Amino acid sequence: MSKEFKLSFFTSLLVVLLVISNLIGLKLTNFLDLTISVDFLTYPFTFLCTLLIMNMGGKKAAYRGILIAAIIQIFITISYTLAVKLGTQTVIPDSAMYVNELFKVNELNILASLLAFLVSHYVLIYIYDNFKKYGRELYGVVIGLLGALFLNATIYLIITLSSYEVIFIINMLLSNIIVSIIMIILITILFYLLKEKEQKTVAISNMDIAVTKSLNEDKTIEEVINSKKEEKAEKETKKVVKKKSTSKNKNSNYSKKNPKSGTKKTTKPRQKSQTTVKKTDK
Repeated sequence: MSKEFKLSFFTSLLVVLLVISNLIGLKLTNFLDLTISVDFLTYPFTFLCTLLIMNMGGKKAAYRGILIAAIIQIFITISYTLAVKLGTQTVIPDSAMYVNELFKVNELNILASLLAFLVSHYVLIYIYDNFKKYGRELYGVVIGLLGALFLNATIYLIITLSSYEVIFIINMLLSNIIVSIIMIILITILFYLLKEKEQKTVAISNMDIAVTKSLNEDKTIEEVINSKKEEKAEKETKKVVKKKSTSKNKNSNYSKKNPKSGTKKTTKPRQKSQTTVKKTDK
């Protein structure tokens, strides 16, 4: 698959996961005797999509994917709210109302989720990018995911659960921490399985050699290096031969244009001798 296809796929998947997470986010369940939202099945994978998009297309592509997901979520929220609030006819039951009662879609919760989504994903990009610059990509993935998941849960719970008891909020935070640790391990493994393989560069005598598996599957690194050295040596010998040929051509052309250049010096003393003879005669 091409890189453009993968970027489009993971950007679309990021949008879908965000929308589904906001739809099922208010449904609570028990996990190890702790209360947790059902969106733990979908939402943490939005961070995986962001990491893969950044790995394939850079920071700008990751920022663009996050912005697209947020805009589409706002559009879907407005459309869904209008559809639920419109009047219904009495013959056929209103299925949309049943869906709304089941998932309890709330505009405040979705806005809180969007705010947490933007902040946590931007923090993930920042941490991952800074660790990657210093060659610590694994640390960037793990620490970035830990900080992003913690920020996301904290921001969302502060906005949406302010009216609940403190014990319930602590219970939710503990459950999110436990699930986050499990998801960090799973997302890290999936990231290294799905990420684009980077090119390895070997610098030898001011020469950069890019070694990729696709082009050199049957060659070792030493063979590739030797072949590159031979190519460079051939190019240098060709340049030397060209310089020598051009210098010879210039000398031959100069001699053709000035064939009497060597006789000019012999005529000058003769002229001087003639002038001296004339002076003595007088």
